[in-house]
Amino acid sequence: MDFKKILLRTTGLALCLSLVLGGQAGTFSVFAEDVTAEDTNSADSGQDASQNEDYKDELENLGSQLKDLQEQQDAIQKNIDKAKSDKEKALAQKQQIDSQISLTRQQIQLVNEKIALLSDNIAQKEAQIQQKSEEIDENYTLFKKRIRSSYLSGDASTLGLVLGSDSFYDFLTRAEIVGRIAQRDQDVIDQLISDKESIELDKKQVETDRAEVESAKEQLDQLTASLNQQLGQTQQQLQDISALEEQFNKDKAATQAEMAAIQADIDAIYAKLDSMGDFVGGQFGWPSPSYSNITSYYGWRFNGSDFHTGIDISGANIYGTPVVASNSGKVVFVNTSYTPGKGYGKYLIVDHGGGYTTLYAHNSEIVVNVGDYVTRGQTIAKVGSTGWSTGPHIHFEIRINGKHTNPLEYLQ
Repeated sequence: MDFKKILLRTTGLALCLSLVLGGQAGTFSVFAEDVTAEDTNSADSGQDASQNEDYKDELENLGSQLKDLQEQQDAIQKNIDKAKSDKEKALAQKQQIDSQISLTRQQIQLVNEKIALLSDNIAQKEAQIQQKSEEIDENYTLFKKRIRSSYLSGDASTLGLVLGSDSFYDFLTRAEIVGRIAQRDQDVIDQLISDKESIELDKKQVETDRAEVESAKEQLDQLTASLNQQLGQTQQQLQDISALEEQFNKDKAATQAEMAAIQADIDAIYAKLDSMGDFVGGQFGWPSPSYSNITSYYGWRFNGSDFHTGIDISGANIYGTPVVASNSGKVVFVNTSYTPGKGYGKYLIVDHGGGYTTLYAHNSEIVVNVGDYVTRGQTIAKVGSTGWSTGPHIHFEIRINGKHTNPLEYLQ
């Protein structure tokens, strides 16, 4: 086959390419930049998908936790509703109030976390929308310039492709490059469409999240009002010793048996404790930084029917206030599980060395753990009314070698 025939065939091929490509022209550098942009878009897309999955999982987890807490609240309310008389209902409410307040506070915390998560996602999506919009505008501007340049060049670029080739191999190489550029132009169009669709999806997600934020804020307002109501029912109360005595005498034998069993459990706990060594020294301080009213002293009470192993401290609005360590020492026991209306409720024991320990009972919350070393005056719990209690107060004991003693003889 002579050179003339080859030229005619290659010219025909060039014309076909011209029709297919529509006179597209480009360079190696443009193609390289486009490939890099495509790789970057793919990486960003994968990262966005991963972040969206993490966000959905976290949001679903918060929703699940809120649902569980609401079910616990409903169960508490059912127990209260089961009480037949007003007196029984009041007692049930008093016994369950700590649990209600604790659950409501947890719900408030979770709703705040949900609002923060949604708000962060909104901010991220808005930033992504802004960035994608700018990228679309930039890429579209560049694309229009390239199309315009190609249009103005007409078929001259294709003719130049043929005449400017040193060999048939050189021609085919150049033809391949032009073909790849044309395909890239289509890819750019597809990417612009994809980016636009992605922006629309992000906008819808933002609107959905905003609506959920508003709903969560309404839920937060309701929970806050509920908490304030619950606190209002409790904070104004003092420990009602008369009511406690009435409960005690209602079934004295059974109550005395329960109290004996509780003290036996406490004695068993003390028997297992290992002292931390020498006494830390110093004076024992008052376990409440703000309240000093004693509602029940150490010793016999209820006409000699019950021996009180510590002192009770109470006052208006005492619920939820700090309970502080009477002296420095190591937390050696913490109990957070209890039966409403029975025992010490939530309580802890601190070892001060030399056989000296202090016990703090009926708390609504304990903020330290076994093994923690605490200093005198450090907050270790919050006042509550858990266990056998008729109002918020601190039950405080000082024991020596596990034996209870009158705390007033040691308090500064």
